[in-house]
Amino acid sequence: MGNLVLIGVVGNYFGYKGEFNFLLEYKKIEALPDGFKVKIGYSPNFSNEYTIERFQKKNNRAIAKLTEINNKEGIEKLRDQGIFADEEEIQKYNDEFVSSNTIVGCKVINIANGEALGEIVEVWELPANDVWLVQTEFGELPLPVIDDVVVEADFASKIVKINIIDGLLDLTHNRGAVDED
Repeated sequence: MGNLVLIGVVGNYFGYKGEFNFLLEYKKIEALPDGFKVKIGYSPNFSNEYTIERFQKKNNRAIAKLTEINNKEGIEKLRDQGIFADEEEIQKYNDEFVSSNTIVGCKVINIANGEALGEIVEVWELPANDVWLVQTEFGELPLPVIDDVVVEADFASKIVKINIIDGLLDLTHNRGAVDED
């Protein structure tokens, strides 16, 4: 397996034949095919390989069945452990999937004047839209990932071009802060 990303954490068993549910870390994961390989453990380095026999997404949660486990006791042993998968393999079955590893480190450019605003340091997956946290010279800017703002994202070149909408730069922490002492 190549670059492993955390896709969820083993939750409760679901039924008595080894199915379990988990919260998906990436809402852009829509499908994982039968036979898809994952690693389960407390970290990618301390994990064992398993094969997904069945995967079903329900909103931001999923129900899965592993080939190697056929009872609830087997799932109980894996409970609260991370589920890791190869980033490139996930992308084969989920066209819109982009991991945080790919986004973090991108330079953010103002499309209007070509000015470099900063670098993405964190990704937040929120219900309405994702937010990319950009470290600027003025502090951290929570950048909403919406069509009106993110104009172009070239992850291969690590460049994101944005449109500055009214009030966006006012979100920067420390920008124009007043010392009230």
